[in-house]
Amino acid sequence: MNNNTPYPNYEDTMSEAKQIADDSGAFGKYEEIGYSGEGRPIPLLTITDPAIDASEKSVVVFTGGTDGHEETGRASTLALAKTLLKPENATHLQKQVVLIIPTTNPDGAVLNIGPTANGISLNSSYPHDAEPLTCEADAIQTLIKEWIPDAYFDVHGLAGGSLGDGVYLYPTVNHRWSTRVLSEIGIELDKVAEQCGFPQGHPHLWLENVPSLNKWVARNQSGFSMLLESTEQYYPLEDSVRSMLPRLMHLIKLGEQTKFFQTIPNYPCDVISGNPICALMPFGDDYSSRRKCRRDMAQMIIEGVPYFGREAADPDWTATLTLPVEESVKTLPPGLVFQATLDRRATITKVLWQDHILEDSLWRSWDNGIGIVARVEIPEPPTKGDNVVKIKYEVPFKRHTTI
Repeated sequence: MNNNTPYPNYEDTMSEAKQIADDSGAFGKYEEIGYSGEGRPIPLLTITDPAIDASEKSVVVFTGGTDGHEETGRASTLALAKTLLKPENATHLQKQVVLIIPTTNPDGAVLNIGPTANGISLNSSYPHDAEPLTCEADAIQTLIKEWIPDAYFDVHGLAGGSLGDGVYLYPTVNHRWSTRVLSEIGIELDKVAEQCGFPQGHPHLWLENVPSLNKWVARNQSGFSMLLESTEQYYPLEDSVRSMLPRLMHLIKLGEQTKFFQTIPNYPCDVISGNPICALMPFGDDYSSRRKCRRDMAQMIIEGVPYFGREAADPDWTATLTLPVEESVKTLPPGLVFQATLDRRATITKVLWQDHILEDSLWRSWDNGIGIVARVEIPEPPTKGDNVVKIKYEVPFKRHTTI
């Protein structure tokens, strides 16, 4: 072992993780999800209220120590676990399952190096369409596939001590919309840190073709994904943690909001394609079923959905939303949700799916203060070819031009 490894080193992290679980009563669980290349266990803390089933909650994953020589990620994720278990944060545990892996790279932590013991960067070990490159990555990706988290945050520290707090943003297959959402949250995180006395760099949009877990979650599962940096220039270590913890808690609160055209409290991951004018969203009666549907919809888009959109100008006062599915698609979700915004003066008369009138029980509408939102739930998989929803409505005005 490298005796110069800063606190918390691997042994410290393992000991504290077990102690956190021991002290948490029923709200914290410690387990080991796999082993490093040199045989060291990879720890997992599950923080949640066990009285409420996981299917009724959002799921978020936090990881630290991806680069083994960055102790701040380990310290900050442990601090997050301790903070969530305080009595004043009990409501968060009723609404979310928080999975924390405080050290994803045990060998790197012990050797005080960035990559794993075999010299492979764990941050670049998750190809989109191939098996993970390391056993550490395989263990973590297996956990991600099992839970399909609504959000994933990887917590780093800047080894070497430069002043460089900030956040990296990972767009989903819905690139335009997710970039806007990520950027807005990135700015919120900047303000949170600045209020604590820690200046931030601007959010960085990560477009490089590096096969990281952040990018895999965003692309393959349409999850809300960020990498957060905390500088290691701040000593004692508590100051580095103090620069990160408020941002992590801000993200926890984000998971309980209905921002960004979402109707169900969650991290902003449910507009899988489109935007507030026309959105494609996951189908399901609970969080667990919607997570599975979201994963399948992301895969369907990757396999062969060339576009999703709304016909311009709503001819005949009909909002027409079209989802084309090519023959190459192998993954079809069990159902679909279409959501669109109409003029506030609109009155919906009927809704059609594949030119058949839908029962009233399959759609609803409301005024969100900006327009009339129509939400249409289709309890069946899409078919190959065009899948079309038509929302017919009336308005108390006429067009000033002929379309």
